[in-house]
Amino acid sequence: MELFGGLISGILTAVFTVGVVVAGVLVGGVVLVSRRRHRPERALEDQRTRAGVALVRADDAIQTADRELGFALAQFGERDTAEFRAALDQAAEDRREIFRLHGMLTDDPAPGLRQQERADRIVMLAGRIEAALGEQEQAFRRRRTAESGARERHSRLSERITAVRARLRDDEAAHQRDAERYTARALGAAATAPALAAAQLDTADAALARVADALAAAVPPPVAAELDSADVAVATAERLLDDRAATVARLDDVAAALTGLAADARVQRTEALEATDIAPDANTAAGITRAVVDVDAAIADAAAADARDPLPTLTRLRGALDALEVSLAAARSQAQRLSHAREALDAALATARIQLAEAEAAGRGRGAAGARARLEDARRELALAEREASTDPVAALDAARRAITHARDADVLARY
Repeated sequence: MELFGGLISGILTAVFTVGVVVAGVLVGGVVLVSRRRHRPERALEDQRTRAGVALVRADDAIQTADRELGFALAQFGERDTAEFRAALDQAAEDRREIFRLHGMLTDDPAPGLRQQERADRIVMLAGRIEAALGEQEQAFRRRRTAESGARERHSRLSERITAVRARLRDDEAAHQRDAERYTARALGAAATAPALAAAQLDTADAALARVADALAAAVPPPVAAELDSADVAVATAERLLDDRAATVARLDDVAAALTGLAADARVQRTEALEATDIAPDANTAAGITRAVVDVDAAIADAAAADARDPLPTLTRLRGALDALEVSLAAARSQAQRLSHAREALDAALATARIQLAEAEAAGRGRGAAGARARLEDARRELALAEREASTDPVAALDAARRAITHARDADVLARY
């Protein structure tokens, strides 16, 4: 009897032990599966973060190298900077590949080996850009420290300052006319460019004066830093004036596009009202009528708006015509669509160019990966629009509109 009771007790103990082990295995399995389930998402987020940091580093390295190449070109000429230019061209190719891979990494939500490979390649390309451009920059910095050419460099910088001051004087009347033709808001940074350029030239003059004093000493001290400072100031003044001229040219394009678009809008709203008679249904006809009302309001605003700030007016009129185009899609033939696209394309391209320029100015020297990626998308869509303009105006118009959207997004991301 005792033997039988012991046997029963042993069996119960074994069953209980097995149950505890099974329960532990089940709990451990659940925890392990849960951890493994979240691990790929964390890994993907880490990959995206790592790739974004690498993208920004590479983009900053190219911007810095581009400025350094400008200084080196002015100082040493085309022949001595050919290798630097080749390295920068290769870096630009790598940069385009980085942005392409970053877009794929951002748009594909599924973690996996392909995402890991994309992130690794972005990091590799960024490292290659930094290494190649850093080597070139170091080489030219070492050359600049050679004081033997300080007097010649001083002379060249003095000549550049004289040329830029002459340009300021020659353009003074034009700058005054531009300030009367366009508001400060329309001109943006270009409104203060002449004054800022003059201040940069004063800075360069002061630096060259210190260099001249140093070179007059019996044992001249190092002057490379002062010469670099003057070089940067002169280059900044030149860039300010170049950017201002480009801004005014874009505003002229916008003003001309607005005049043409307003005339085209009057024709289109009349044609649109006629199209209500052939609309396939009452809802389509009503949509066309509402769109015509919005176009009429935009035309009235264009007539009453301040001509010195044409971009907002052009934007609204273009938006009203785009809405009208959508409402006419069901009633318009393909030939009519092509005709409208050709007429609207110039205005859309002008808007896209100025929006892109504003986004580039806002993001110059700053902006995270998202802003730079949107800016790259805008550049790509604008290039597509310009390429397709003569062969497929409908596709070109769509690309121009996408460029405007991407440029606005880049501007907002860079500023905020």
